[in-house]
Amino acid sequence: MPHTISAVKYDTPVLTQDSDADAVIDHCRLLAEVFKERAAHHDETREFPVQNFQEIRQSGLLSLMVPKEFGGLGADFLTYTKAIEQLAIGDASTALTFNMHNIAAGTLAEADVGALTGRRADVLRNFREWAFDEIVVNRKLFASANSEPGIGAHFSKLNSRYTPVEGGFKVSGVKSFVSMAGHADYYVTAARKEGSDGRFPDLSFFVIDADSPGIRIEEIWNTLGMRATCTNMMHLDDVFVPKERLFLGTQGLGMLKLVREPHWTIAGYVGVYLGICSATFDFMCDYLRNRNKPGTDDPVANSEWIQHRVGELAVQMEACRTVVYDAARQVDENPGKAETNVAVHRSKYMAGELGPHLSSQALRLCGGSTLAKRLPLERFYRDSRCGGLMPATSDECLLYAGKAALGFDMSKISETYW
Repeated sequence: MPHTISAVKYDTPVLTQDSDADAVIDHCRLLAEVFKERAAHHDETREFPVQNFQEIRQSGLLSLMVPKEFGGLGADFLTYTKAIEQLAIGDASTALTFNMHNIAAGTLAEADVGALTGRRADVLRNFREWAFDEIVVNRKLFASANSEPGIGAHFSKLNSRYTPVEGGFKVSGVKSFVSMAGHADYYVTAARKEGSDGRFPDLSFFVIDADSPGIRIEEIWNTLGMRATCTNMMHLDDVFVPKERLFLGTQGLGMLKLVREPHWTIAGYVGVYLGICSATFDFMCDYLRNRNKPGTDDPVANSEWIQHRVGELAVQMEACRTVVYDAARQVDENPGKAETNVAVHRSKYMAGELGPHLSSQALRLCGGSTLAKRLPLERFYRDSRCGGLMPATSDECLLYAGKAALGFDMSKISETYW
């Protein structure tokens, strides 16, 4: 029988600038309870969770990373990680796509206007004010459009090109893995300057209006997991971008920022996959507590063998959460520092690898009946398989951690895997 959307309604209060971190996290927990009632339907049909995002807009959560002085909630990175974890417990596809919005908002929130002077400071200040106004007042949704076919998120290899023209830039290329394609209001897109063909190109980011002429969405998303993210292909054919929409107001510094401050590009995903782990573990424990041994009234959870295996997974779960939260704290306290960047990669590796292991073990412990689509565990299994592929991939995280341990200077572009 096909899944249908539940009649559960969103009736939680709207967040305000006075909402503290606990209120934001609790709010996301309430939203997750609503989202999880629709998750199976969206997964089966591959429909974008439009209603979920209407409720995210209504709640004020779009401005989660916007500083309070601009009317936002002003969350720090640890609060963000915990908030996105809660949303992912309800619906991982919604959490993942919401993360793409916050990659843009969070990067802008951290931009240090005070470190610039003169025209550069004015350009960045004006850009931030425009973007924050679009998010807070007009409730616009930003997406990321950077990966490319056969290249993924390896920015040094991008084929997309931009050319300066009168009044702005022309951008052309093909983008893959564009989450929210066809549903976002703006796309933050990376391209290298025409003629910049070295290994470390003149890389810039642009904010492209979804209604710009020259954009074509190719709807091809039909995958193992994260099926409701609408992560489609985007074709850009000489798309004009006004000079005021140059992201951060600066050309050519994209590679340097990615290498020295990678936390938004990488660690934004970590809370999502930690949320899938949390949902998987909670389901497993609840199922084992409420399932009796065949022909008895004795719960499976009374088995010492089950208790031993669950205990092992509980330790792994708590270790992962501790590492993830510690990395987020380091981002808040020492963004861009060598130790912080190692912590970010470590947390991404642990969350990306624990998910598939945990869901596989949960299936074994709970039994074959949990393969049924009427239960969420098989979806958790599929969604978790994607974690190690998101940037930075698990192999890239290990490469980074290994090079750092061997004394390589990871602040150098020449050491990057990008």
